Amino acid sequence: MPHRLSLTATIVNRSVIGTVYLAVLLIFFGAQIVFTTFMALPPLSVFFLVALGSSLRLIEIVYAKHLTGRDGSTGIWLAVPSIIWALVLALLLAMLTRQADTHYFGMLILPILEAAIYFSLVATLVVATAASMISLFWVAYVAGFRSPFEGGEILEASTLVLVYFIVGCLVWLLVHMLRDREEQLRQKLGDLETTRSKLIEEEKLAAMGRLASAVAHEIRNPVAIIASSLEIAASKAFASDEREEMSHIAALEAKRLEKLTTDFLSYARPGGAPFQPLDATILIGYIVSIVQPQILQKGLQISVAMCSRCAIDGDESQLQQALLNLMRNAIEASPQNGRILVSVDQPSEVDLRIRIENGGPALPQRIARHMFEPFFTAKEGGTGLGLAIARSIIDRHHGELYLARNEENHIVFAISLPLVKKNAIREAQPAVEF
Repeated sequence: MPHRLSLTATIVNRSVIGTVYLAVLLIFFGAQIVFTTFMALPPLSVFFLVALGSSLRLIEIVYAKHLTGRDGSTGIWLAVPSIIWALVLALLLAMLTRQADTHYFGMLILPILEAAIYFSLVATLVVATAASMISLFWVAYVAGFRSPFEGGEILEASTLVLVYFIVGCLVWLLVHMLRDREEQLRQKLGDLETTRSKLIEEEKLAAMGRLASAVAHEIRNPVAIIASSLEIAASKAFASDEREEMSHIAALEAKRLEKLTTDFLSYARPGGAPFQPLDATILIGYIVSIVQPQILQKGLQISVAMCSRCAIDGDESQLQQALLNLMRNAIEASPQNGRILVSVDQPSEVDLRIRIENGGPALPQRIARHMFEPFFTAKEGGTGLGLAIARSIIDRHHGELYLARNEENHIVFAISLPLVKKNAIREAQPAVEF
């Protein structure tokens, strides 16, 4: 038999084939027991042979499960003895049953199907020929190898032979078509992956172009203001107070330009210190203490609910920066004497969730759609990098930053981060008023 393993053979596990063989053997033997009850039980040798066949198939099933995931060529050298044994077993059972009309030759269809799955058309036809020879041999065996043979027996054997070849050829054709489809699908998946890589590369280049254009646009304005202010400040055609004012404007724009470049570097190069275990409750507590002056100045109230133990891996300074950006945005968006809610909980045993909620009007959809894009801002004097930096930091920590709720007086930004320990305690502490 040609040792050509089809792709389909790797899908049909050897344990499945062994199970089918075992089930069919037991069904055929059970049928014999049921339909011969009124005559006589099969000879003891039949029971022994069925027990032997069942044991071998059980061994095959266990061995095949042990080899799951290994080289598919294992299926070939198991298939060859499996086919031979199936052919021999059907003949032996027929002979030991000692009945002219036996149903065990129906089992010969299984080795033909197995050959169609694992081997070529020629090999399938060879197995079908072997099964046919066994059926024709049985006609001669029952007649004591003396002609003329009974016409009914010859017709039955011929019908079985025809069925063997038709089923073998059809199954091989279906398997062959499936193999071709699998190969075509694999090629198409490869082409899609290549196309996807090209699209990602082109998107990266386009994103770099948009980012460069945005940076140039943002830097051009303060540079132009600084240049004109310094030119006026250096000119003696203007009064001293006007020149002093222009110098002050140039200094302010220089500071704004410095902040812009610092934010841009934070966004473009999010890398930092190595990750280390952090207590999220301590992290949130520190951020809340930092923003206390702004909270008091605006007359806000802040409520904090934390889980009892929430350990995460991360860069402390970067996570502080991300949380600080979100807290400052919440403070600025909150109405006077409003309320900010901060909660830390565990929606699952592997994730930590941080929610920051503030009041105020809901964000318009045109803003909500683009708020995480760099240099997009609806706030006067903003750089448009705060939320972009925060998302970049959270992405580096294998987490997610998103707008969880956007309703009147309920604007919620949420951060999802992986926990250090899966069995961290979920219980939350009561809200703390500041």
